[in-house]
Amino acid sequence: MKKWLAAWAFSLLSTGVWAEEPLIDLASEVQPAVAEQGQVQTQSEPDPESKSSESTEPAASNTDGATNKSDTKPDKPSLPPVVAEPAEWGYVAEQAPRYWAQLDSRYQTCALGKNQSPINLTSQQAVQTRGLPALDIAYRDVPLRLIHSDHGLRGNYPLGSYIQLGKQRYELTHYTFHTPSEHHIEGFAYPMEIQLMHRNGEGNQVVMSVIVQEGENNEQLATILKNLPNKKDKLQVFEKVNFNPVKFLPGDKRFYRYIGSMTQPPCEEGVVWLVFSKPIQASISQLVKLNELMGDNARPLQGLNGRVPMKSWMQESADSHPAQSSPGYYFDY
Repeated sequence: MKKWLAAWAFSLLSTGVWAEEPLIDLASEVQPAVAEQGQVQTQSEPDPESKSSESTEPAASNTDGATNKSDTKPDKPSLPPVVAEPAEWGYVAEQAPRYWAQLDSRYQTCALGKNQSPINLTSQQAVQTRGLPALDIAYRDVPLRLIHSDHGLRGNYPLGSYIQLGKQRYELTHYTFHTPSEHHIEGFAYPMEIQLMHRNGEGNQVVMSVIVQEGENNEQLATILKNLPNKKDKLQVFEKVNFNPVKFLPGDKRFYRYIGSMTQPPCEEGVVWLVFSKPIQASISQLVKLNELMGDNARPLQGLNGRVPMKSWMQESADSHPAQSSPGYYFDY
């Protein structure tokens, strides 16, 4: 048997069959199976390291780069921006009128505006005209309402009192006191000025201004001085005191008219000013008491910048210049 196997093996080697084509090639059978098995394993079970690296990738985003909102929490509603309170202003030191525009960017008109108030008014410079709309005044008696602040003394007024300027109606909103006067007449400042503020539904403003000179006791101011607020920056209502600022108006209703601004920050322009040419009177003690209460709260004169005020009267009269009837209207406390 051994001899037969040896002879058979020798014949195979001699013919080269064994070397070229083995009867059973285990390597060729095993390698494809291993390769196929490895390929299947790679597709079905990724490498743990690659899995961990994929887990740190950011969330999938859409084509415009936005994050998929299904994987994120909804955003909280955004709150409106906080608007800072306007800067404090005044009449002295670092809050004086010459610094108003520097105190707050919203006060820029105080420095850059071209139609600012107050101004000096002269009869010779003002233009006579018949085209001014008629002025009708309809104020009613109401309980006295006053508030005292660092800016001065102010009287608030409820709706129902108004002026009619042509076809437009303007509601009286409040009135203020200024010592000395803000407007000058014929180049002179007066001891006080009373300004009555009006506004229509579209926000247009008309201010009637009354100049006050030293003279006889003023009953309306006497009522004010007897009922001053006992707390600052707080509106006080005097229920038993009926009051009507129509009695502040002079008997002579001739007035200057021009387009200007409010005389306090933010100095908004487009305001119609009606400044009565004839002053009313108040006693020296009344004027001093109001100045002691408020201090000097008048803005300096502003340039005309090409403006020409108008006057409501046509015929010049000898007494149309208040400064000529009683010299020395510049009042020095």
